[in-house]
Amino acid sequence: MDLETVWEIREEEIYPGLFGPHSRGIFPLEWDLFQKFGATQIDPRWRHHGIFEFAPTQERASWIYITSGHSNPYDIDEDDEEARDEAGVEFALAVTEPGDWAIRCLQSVLAFDTLLCAGHYPGSEPLGLYDRIPMHAPLNGDPRCSLRTLVITESAAYPSFDTPAGKVTVRSLTAISDKEWELLRQEGADLLIEQLSDAGHHPINDPWRQSLF
Repeated sequence: MDLETVWEIREEEIYPGLFGPHSRGIFPLEWDLFQKFGATQIDPRWRHHGIFEFAPTQERASWIYITSGHSNPYDIDEDDEEARDEAGVEFALAVTEPGDWAIRCLQSVLAFDTLLCAGHYPGSEPLGLYDRIPMHAPLNGDPRCSLRTLVITESAAYPSFDTPAGKVTVRSLTAISDKEWELLRQEGADLLIEQLSDAGHHPINDPWRQSLF
């Protein structure tokens, strides 16, 4: 399996086809980001993973930030059809306005899940649907922003796609407030995501929106 070909297809064909031709990046992961999560050594291939920024299009008003490299099947046998059918994952963050804060946010999610997938935290599984990621800070770094937690969600805005290495699922990130997190914890994610969608706050994140509660 030629991973260089997989990279090219994903970044030069699939992503522009899904998100538009005008992009910025790639913004690769840095060693100090892994150190922040307690890593003392990393796979050097991880430093080629990173984030792309896609500008709005005529069909889409939001900015899209998406990871690249997380779905690379480094350890899958090329002849193992069953493994190839298991979807790799990339993460996407849609926002109403651009900013390097969105890049840093998604880089942190990517680095954290990369370590989870590598078994850096024994007993912990990779990020899954509706998992919560505390940011311990406002989404955009501004204290006026009430969104301090990310939830792994899914959206029809991000279709899965195929590469020569196998299937890839794109998980979206939805930012929520502390009070919204309480509803999710008590009532489950489906109700909160439905309410956020009805209010226009999923899958597109507005860092200046008011909390629903």
